[in-house]
Amino acid sequence: MSRLSVIFWLLTLLTGAVSAQNAVSTLAGQAQVTGLSNGTGTNALFGDPAGVVVDAVGNYFVVDSRNHSIRKVTTNGVVTTFAGRPGVAGSSNGTGTNAYFNQPTGIAMDTAGNFYVSDTGNQLIRRITPAGVVTTLAGVAGQGGYLDGTSSSAWFNDPLGIAVSSNGTVFIADGGNHCLRQVVGGQVSTLAGRPQIWGSADGQGTNAQFNGPCGLRLGPDGNLWVSDANNNTIRTITPTGWVATYAGAAGQDGSTDGDRLTARFRSPAELVFDRRGNLFVADSFNQTIRKITTNGWVSTVAGQAGSIGAIDGTNGVGRLFNPYGLALALDGSLLITDTYNEEVRSLLVPFQLTLQKTPGTAGSRLTWETVTGKTYQVQYQTPGVGLGWNNLGNPQVALSNSLSQVDSAVDGQRIYRVLCLP
Repeated sequence: MSRLSVIFWLLTLLTGAVSAQNAVSTLAGQAQVTGLSNGTGTNALFGDPAGVVVDAVGNYFVVDSRNHSIRKVTTNGVVTTFAGRPGVAGSSNGTGTNAYFNQPTGIAMDTAGNFYVSDTGNQLIRRITPAGVVTTLAGVAGQGGYLDGTSSSAWFNDPLGIAVSSNGTVFIADGGNHCLRQVVGGQVSTLAGRPQIWGSADGQGTNAQFNGPCGLRLGPDGNLWVSDANNNTIRTITPTGWVATYAGAAGQDGSTDGDRLTARFRSPAELVFDRRGNLFVADSFNQTIRKITTNGWVSTVAGQAGSIGAIDGTNGVGRLFNPYGLALALDGSLLITDTYNEEVRSLLVPFQLTLQKTPGTAGSRLTWETVTGKTYQVQYQTPGVGLGWNNLGNPQVALSNSLSQVDSAVDGQRIYRVLCLP
């Protein structure tokens, strides 16, 4: 049962905001139990789940790395094998479990519902149709190295994160080559980074340097966002190829929250944007999920730096163990592949409550961010009266990403909280 609450003092004249804490729960898998069983929810087992992506109807697809397969989790929690022969490595194309992968890592989906997978152990980029037909998009099976050229002759070195633009361009974080590659019209080329030379320099195209780029996400601003894992930074690449460091500092790891350039990360992995343009980072070696707001403020929204665990809970109780993949569910919650816990977790992201009171008017309006489909109840209490919490209005079901409630009280002080009901 998850209950989020936020408490705020309302004075006579006020405009203000405060954020609630998080709620972490387990959707599928069992804590630190490795396996390849299908089933529902915690009856299913995974082997180091990595990338994750959500389809148009809310099913999510998990790259089950150690099991060399792609698993599908339906909206009612049923886990099946979508592609790959569970527990058997290989590189053959085919349909469903007749295809083979070798320690795949990243996954992305195009507008037509096709999936793209970084088949890391095979040094390949694979494509999967909605019907489960697996083909090789780029690379030479078993040939690790660096070579641009036609898709069938290009070489990769531990490809990790992957993203697909609306025009079909496939971007790859080529981790072992320390660069970003792209596949366009059957040709593989280098977009940014100096191939096979690690560093942290910003700059244009191949004049810039990366160190083990990992996560990859196209942002609402049109930029490509990269978690530069070994540099402990978040980088951006503009459509013209200019690379800049957005958050963190190269060569300085840590867990400090704050302004984007003073904040510190420790081996950041996958990234995802929410509907408001905030960026979330799986800060894997810190065992946390971090949030970067649109104005560049970094905060920790789940887990505790340096604390390993598999606990579900609210208000800072939840614990993670090397979180890696991130995706945004249709209802606005986050999906996390908690890799070393062998689980897929859900995170109700901390929401913000805003209170507004206009001078000369009666009452105040409370507005807060929501997860679609969740039920919320506003409560209040009067300081010093000791009557406990009182409901303000009736529970409301969120049909979009925000709700509001008017309090007609004119004078005095009140403490408010918003509960996300089970």
